[in-house]
Amino acid sequence: MWRTFFYFLHIISFLIPGKKNRDCFRKDKCFDYYNKLQAIKKACPDLDWKHMRLAKGGGSLAFIVNDTVFKVRKFHKHDNSEEKFTYEKMITDAIAPVLPVQVPHIDLIWADEYLFYKTKYIKGRVLMDLPLKKIMKHNHKIGEQIGHVMYKLFNTDFKQLKSIKQKNANKLDCGLTHGDMCSNIIVDPKTMDVVGIIDWEYAGYSSLMREFFGIFRVRRKMRKTDIAPIALKTYWDLTHAKKAE
Repeated sequence: MWRTFFYFLHIISFLIPGKKNRDCFRKDKCFDYYNKLQAIKKACPDLDWKHMRLAKGGGSLAFIVNDTVFKVRKFHKHDNSEEKFTYEKMITDAIAPVLPVQVPHIDLIWADEYLFYKTKYIKGRVLMDLPLKKIMKHNHKIGEQIGHVMYKLFNTDFKQLKSIKQKNANKLDCGLTHGDMCSNIIVDPKTMDVVGIIDWEYAGYSSLMREFFGIFRVRRKMRKTDIAPIALKTYWDLTHAKKAE
């Protein structure tokens, strides 16, 4: 859908009088989609670009081809792409060996003037894109699995992330959190198991309650699932079991 939409906008842009106006439209409304696509196609010509899919996130475009994701910031020049992608790579490199679900393994590549991060596509569906009735049927399984993820994140001493943790060292209730988990949970639509968590750009050291309310409050659909309280109960059950050892 998004591929067709941005292709249509690019064609429409030729009707705009004046090169400066056309360029502004393409960058501000189309996020320079066409130039970014041509750049990454040129950098990776062996992939099957005829069957490319496009996903649009809050701050990024993602070109998905041959089970590979090439993510690029919408406003590359003004959006600190290198800093944000390097930060996310540092987070995912640290947590990947610890978490019970998949996270992106990120490689950074330049294509012309644009910086992309390349990662393997995690097969599944975004949880919030599935029907509410189906989510509700499996909410205990999903909540328990998310609770395990939260526990591992919050209680593991990630030595690679020491510099990030030091910024919040004065907080008593402080651990690593995703920061935007609600919309980034990937599940297997057949088994409804949580298979991955994506988009770690907002991860950092924060309070457990902030992470919990972020999962619970951001989207009305998630509030209806009761996943968040199940996840929190699982977290505290794991905490108490650890103390009892």
